[in-house]
Amino acid sequence: MGFFEGFKRGVAGDDTQHYSIAGTQVRCAHCGGQDFDTGKSLLNTTGLSLLGLDWANREATVLICTNCSHIDWFLEAPERI
Repeated sequence: MGFFEGFKRGVAGDDTQHYSIAGTQVRCAHCGGQDFDTGKSLLNTTGLSLLGLDWANREATVLICTNCSHIDWFLEAPERI
């Protein structure tokens, strides 16, 4: 989640951050929590890193549990519900 998105949510009082993927609500595998912060991360490969082309690697969406900080990785971006 970016700064401005977080700021808008805070001002609006919208603190629910539930997500689904493939028609199933995402729950934390560690604590069972349902509230997440989001982020993006590059999936680096040796070949592209060696050539200095890290920017060309695929990107994954990460969901970080707001309760226990467990991180789950997704190649497809989960849908906010």
